[in-house]
Amino acid sequence: MDYLSPLQDGCTLAVFDNDSLVFSSKGRWLHPLFELEGFLKSYKGKRENLSLHDTVQGRAAAALTLYLGITHVNVDLISKPALELYERNNVVDITYKEQIERILCCTEDLITPSMSINDIYRFLRKKANLTDGLKLEVKNLSFSYDDKIILDDVSFTLEKGDAYILTGDNGSGKSTLLSCILGLLKPEQGEILFDGKAELHDAAYVKQLQSVSPFPLSVEEVVRMAIGKGEKNKAEHVELALRRTGVYHLKDRNYFTLSGGEAQKVNLSRALASKARLLVLDEPTASLDSTSRDEILDLLSSLRFSEMPTILLVSHDDVMNTRLAWPQLHLKGGHLA
Repeated sequence: MDYLSPLQDGCTLAVFDNDSLVFSSKGRWLHPLFELEGFLKSYKGKRENLSLHDTVQGRAAAALTLYLGITHVNVDLISKPALELYERNNVVDITYKEQIERILCCTEDLITPSMSINDIYRFLRKKANLTDGLKLEVKNLSFSYDDKIILDDVSFTLEKGDAYILTGDNGSGKSTLLSCILGLLKPEQGEILFDGKAELHDAAYVKQLQSVSPFPLSVEEVVRMAIGKGEKNKAEHVELALRRTGVYHLKDRNYFTLSGGEAQKVNLSRALASKARLLVLDEPTASLDSTSRDEILDLLSSLRFSEMPTILLVSHDDVMNTRLAWPQLHLKGGHLA
């Protein structure tokens, strides 16, 4: 049996490694492909050997298949926009039984030809409510120091899985806004909601690198401290977080002897280990060399397309802002400009 053979009764999607069935699903809509994504995270075989048989594919399913890197695809019923997407990417061996003009699904109409595969993937993850982020709402926030207005009626919303860059000159109120979000300062007016609740939860703060500390903490200990007391399998969570950021080999090193780039990767590991759904990052690449900065940028970009936490990043770095190309919030004189 191979991917060109008829699917078994009730099966809607099957994946083969050469001629061996390695994954199947009876799910509907795009859920089998999201299930496949989870399966592939622990799959030890070679991705290039995989082939897929799907019952129906529109543009959304084709984009997910491309995102997952499956290069041999057989579809029973495929839409014209899906075929066009495969042809544009020119990386898939595609066969099908029947072609139709379009799939009758509202999601298909929301995907435009100008969207990249990554853009479509993020859109579909959010549509399926599969992001790890929380919704952050800042409503009519005002704050003053000694009668000097720092924030004046600031309002914005980050939906689950959104990633925004907060910019502004020194003294524009960025640090004060972050302190209010993190609960370090109490605003004079307005409210901040996390998934509709006023209590801060599931958030992690990654700040600029600080001066060296004399305490001999290992990398593993620094990350472990972010995990809740009642959490089981702490060692496993620490290992996964360190491997995710590529610094597992440093686990026994003294954290305070690391380079700037290594330390910031560990700080991001700590945020991941805490299962933070909101990441607040304050100039995370400040004082880093260009190589370390690029590595942090690649990691942040990857987080946006994998774990998909909600991210608010403060940055003065024009190179970073351009590279990430995230939407921006600009503070000027206490207002969002």
